[in-house]
Amino acid sequence: MKVKLVHPLWTHLPSIVALIILVILVLTAGPLPAEAPVHFGFSGEPNRYGSPWEVFGITIGLSVIFILVSVLLDELWARQEKAKSFNWLSLMDDIFVPFMAGVSLGYLSFLKSGDDSFTFPWVYALPMVGGAVIIAVILDMLRPYRPYPAPSVTEESPDLKDEITKSLRDNASFVYWDYQNPFYVTLITVVLPLVMFLVAAITWFSQAWAGIVTLVVGIMLIIPYGGQRTLVTRSQVAIRWGILGIRVLRLKIADITGVEIHEFQPLKDFGGYGIRVNREMWAYYLRGNRGVKITRTQGKTVLIGSDHPEALLAVLQGITSLE
Repeated sequence: MKVKLVHPLWTHLPSIVALIILVILVLTAGPLPAEAPVHFGFSGEPNRYGSPWEVFGITIGLSVIFILVSVLLDELWARQEKAKSFNWLSLMDDIFVPFMAGVSLGYLSFLKSGDDSFTFPWVYALPMVGGAVIIAVILDMLRPYRPYPAPSVTEESPDLKDEITKSLRDNASFVYWDYQNPFYVTLITVVLPLVMFLVAAITWFSQAWAGIVTLVVGIMLIIPYGGQRTLVTRSQVAIRWGILGIRVLRLKIADITGVEIHEFQPLKDFGGYGIRVNREMWAYYLRGNRGVKITRTQGKTVLIGSDHPEALLAVLQGITSLE
């Protein structure tokens, strides 16, 4: 079955072009030495020797992986987009790949120069990153908004309980989504990964293992991007987190015995934000001090934080026939 992408691939052109430039210049650079410095200390002195193709191969391989990961994340992001907004995640590969390409071009220049020490090639890396980011910003602004179709009941309905009751009676399918995605989550999942990727690129030439670990940590920090999404269907209540939609909670509708609005003090009652637990209940929220408390037949009570708790309550009351 052919999969139709919602997020256009041409938004990744800056990183792809940077990678193509690197490949062309390396292939046309002429014969490379069989052995050369491949790792350097912070002072620029070589600390390991090997084939230069090791450096270029790893750089090109990581760049391809990064572009593919970025395509996946952008596609997931676009499918969750409810209105056209700037996609900061789209800059991920357009920063990392041109930066690595610039560093590799500086390394290629180092090999040709015959110098004894390696000076970090900011003169190559910064212009490539700057140009790629500017083009990437323009391309994302030109990117068309393509709503991803999904049957849903929205809180703008005049009477959610009546609408849900009618849907149940008519055996119609429906999905209700409730979102919490505060700005600090976007900040943490965009800015920190970019810093980690920059550190990974800088440390790669001195400590390869440290660069790989930093890169992996940066990728993991992206996972919470998108915040918390609460899903209500005929059969279940589920909470999904982040760009990958990781499910952190699933409740069967049949196991719910009560629902009500609940006000709480995040710091006093639970000691912070996120997934929390105290003596009385599990709590899932990213901001605010109101949500819907769900009592179930077995296990602790569950509190789901919401920016629109009345709407979420109405949906749950309609589904469960509870008041």
